[in-house]
Amino acid sequence: MNYHLKQWMQCLKQCAKMTLLASSPERLPNSLHCIVFSFMSYLLVGLMLVNVQRSYSTIIGHIALELILLTLITYIALRFKKTLSRMVQTLSALIGTNLILTSISLPIYLLVVGNNGANESLTQFEIYLSIALIFWNLAVLSLIFKRAFGIGTLASAMISFNYFLLYQLIIV
Repeated sequence: MNYHLKQWMQCLKQCAKMTLLASSPERLPNSLHCIVFSFMSYLLVGLMLVNVQRSYSTIIGHIALELILLTLITYIALRFKKTLSRMVQTLSALIGTNLILTSISLPIYLLVVGNNGANESLTQFEIYLSIALIFWNLAVLSLIFKRAFGIGTLASAMISFNYFLLYQLIIV
């Protein structure tokens, strides 16, 4: 078990570098344990978003939808490129970077919910910061797709943006 935790820590370190656009999925260990540990951690961080408007089932549903869409996109693209051997590393990268970016954005979300529009300039700043985090998340997602699928920047950006639109349309 200790070996698997060390491997997961290596995975998180590389995912943190990916969120800074300084690494890629092929540097991750090819281990299902990394996916499981990252998923469980992502689920726990996601459950911190539960409040009056969002129930446990809503949060779990959003996370499940996100992971199903990302898994389908990854499977289809890797199968098309005949590189299914990259599946575990790619999913580790996607879940790990989502874990890190959600952990970073959680305090911003809690600040917005706690503020309730009391300070308009702070609310505007929070909105701009949230938009910046969305674009950064799309850039990280695009980098992962680009490196994992072996495609160009424009194609990976389009896949990321279309994933984001599809996800948003489904949850609305």
